[in-house]
Amino acid sequence: MHSYAAAHHKTIMAVDIAGYNDPKRTTAHRLVVHEGFWKLMRTAFADAGIPWDALFRENTGDGVMIHLPTEVAKADLVAELPERMLAELRRYNEVHADEANVRLRVALHAGEVYQGSHGTISDANSFAFRLLDATAVKDALKASKAVLALVVSNTFYQDVVRADPAADASSYRRIPIENKETKTEAWLRLLGAVTNGFPVAVPASPAAPDFPALVEALLAVLCVRKADSRQLLLELFPRREIADLVPHHAEDRLHVIALARTCLRFDGGLQDLLDTVRTIEPESPQVKALAAIIGQWPGRPAW
Repeated sequence: MHSYAAAHHKTIMAVDIAGYNDPKRTTAHRLVVHEGFWKLMRTAFADAGIPWDALFRENTGDGVMIHLPTEVAKADLVAELPERMLAELRRYNEVHADEANVRLRVALHAGEVYQGSHGTISDANSFAFRLLDATAVKDALKASKAVLALVVSNTFYQDVVRADPAADASSYRRIPIENKETKTEAWLRLLGAVTNGFPVAVPASPAAPDFPALVEALLAVLCVRKADSRQLLLELFPRREIADLVPHHAEDRLHVIALARTCLRFDGGLQDLLDTVRTIEPESPQVKALAAIIGQWPGRPAW
């Protein structure tokens, strides 16, 4: 029999006020920020229908760690809460000086948590904060005009974000996480920028100059153009996080466009597509033409 209490599976939210100790903030500014932060958090949770008093909270000084009870649906944390937090951040920042403005980093993860006599003990807690404090997350928020950076673990993205259309899975971008001994991948969404979403260095939409040529080159390849062999291509695709995200369209061109757009969201996605095409249709003239276009595609996003 164990001498310590059993662990319980918890949904973990870690929140940090970006630049809380920035030298431009005086003590008076930090007092305003501190009060404003807790008020906007309570309001956002209430607006999302999540009872604040039901949450386990640990004040981290410049943020908070929250454990959510099982009756709170994980999907609500990505489908409802981010927009509510964004609304409250905008309301707060509109009426406060720049030195007292608030930008937040939020991390979501889930795992086993032990309750100690002076707080919680959990590898999952530590992992959530490694996501929150990762350089890639900090740099992305700093480089953007967003006010809220939401980073979720890969398992949380696969199990929760992708499962609910309201979570807007397409607005997330996969990023590398390297923080202390943690080296992994996570998914990041930025909210509150001039154009909502994740700023990327490379255009990745049909409006990009090379995109129509890419689509035509894909359609020229027989195994891509035909619906049955295109399905086989998706089944053989080496990275399920790409293949499983491709929206289905009955019309061939639309499905190929969706395939190309999805691959462009991932570092190395086009190369993975080309490698899979070569598995089915080795080095035909059409495949060689496709390889030439992919080889000339603009540089990858800098994350």
